[in-house]
Amino acid sequence: MKLNQELVQSAIRGGRYLGILSLLVTFGYFGHQTHWTFAAESHGSAAHAPDHSPVPVEEPVTRGTTVEFPTPQSVIKSGITTAKSEQRALHERVKATGVLAYDQRLTAQLSSRASGTVWKSVKNAGDTVQKGDVIIVIDAAEVGRVKTEFLSALVAVESKTEILANMEKNKAIGVTPHQQVREARIALRETKIQLLNAEQKLINFGFCVRASEFSELDDAARSEKIHFLGLTPEIIAELDPNRTSSNLLPLTAPFDGELIGHEAVRGESVEAGKPILEVANVDRMWIKLNVPKEDGMKLVLGQTVAFNPDGLEEDFQSHISWISTAVDEQTRTLQVRAEVDNPVVSADPKTGRRVHQLRANAFGTATILVRESPKAVSVPISAIIQTENGPLLFVQTGERSFRRCEVKVGIRDGEFIEILSGGVKPGQQVVTQGNHVLKSEITLNQLAASDSKGG
Repeated sequence: MKLNQELVQSAIRGGRYLGILSLLVTFGYFGHQTHWTFAAESHGSAAHAPDHSPVPVEEPVTRGTTVEFPTPQSVIKSGITTAKSEQRALHERVKATGVLAYDQRLTAQLSSRASGTVWKSVKNAGDTVQKGDVIIVIDAAEVGRVKTEFLSALVAVESKTEILANMEKNKAIGVTPHQQVREARIALRETKIQLLNAEQKLINFGFCVRASEFSELDDAARSEKIHFLGLTPEIIAELDPNRTSSNLLPLTAPFDGELIGHEAVRGESVEAGKPILEVANVDRMWIKLNVPKEDGMKLVLGQTVAFNPDGLEEDFQSHISWISTAVDEQTRTLQVRAEVDNPVVSADPKTGRRVHQLRANAFGTATILVRESPKAVSVPISAIIQTENGPLLFVQTGERSFRRCEVKVGIRDGEFIEILSGGVKPGQQVVTQGNHVLKSEITLNQLAASDSKGG
């Protein structure tokens, strides 16, 4: 019984609190509607009745999309500040991460075209090379066999050419039968084919050789020429022909660059087709960028790229030269490439080695200029209020009045944003602080108007 009484008393107290709260809410709403001014009912002479009405509060008046304050002081008290809209150049940029890489069009992995052993290493890793420079020399038995095959075929062609010439002379005087002449011609053709095959094998090994270059030489000159085929005069000057193998196969630089990889030492066995050297032209580098996929549609070829490598203060300017047709499966970013010159910071006059400023595999950040507006009507970003119906701002139309403008925005550049439409002109004052107060005032006025219509 006692428990039931306590529950009843608790419910009564709760009901009192709810009633008081409802009264306060009603009083606040009514005060906002009347701007906190109340007219007392007259019962007799008003001149002698004491005035107990509250002190009037300066509240702004809302008319449609315009808010007007009673006095300039009330504008200051509301915390509203403004800034002038201006016409300025704005730029829209996309941020991306990236990495420096060698230009794959000027990067080559070199391998021997015949199995053998490293006979001599002419260049070392880090050395600068010119096109055609010998980097290493391989001792390959197959090369010596093909050289011998070439010289034998060359001698055979010359011999059979001479025999055929004599037969044709004898045929003219009736000494040599026609059948023998015909067989000599066929034999010469077969020998020429053998010479052509041997010549092609040497070319396949990387030698620049033509049988016509040996035709006018005697046997000793031919032997010397084929012995050191492909080697530079500087290397040949150091060699003893009587003690040097004729199996030598030089590996040469395919273009100007730097020897960035060297995995062969003297005496080491090498396999045909297995890369042992790497040459790259480092005068120009690739910038490989990872652009967020949501920014991918903004990119086109030729857009300006400013890349800042980690550890360097300056930006390197470039342009987009390639855009991938697919999003990376792992990073879910769009692959973009730009190219940049690689400055030389120092060089050794004795060795020819150069030190470049940019290094492959260095990370960095990039900004891509995707759009620019040289004369954009701009306002501070703080002037924009985002709503469900889109962005809006408030323009000061008088000393005490402000008008709401629904706008369409464009480029965001730093602290400023472009106004594409909405009636904002250069030189107008826009609200940058206190704009939410104005928005709330208009919203409350619209709710009050809606309630009065409903009542």
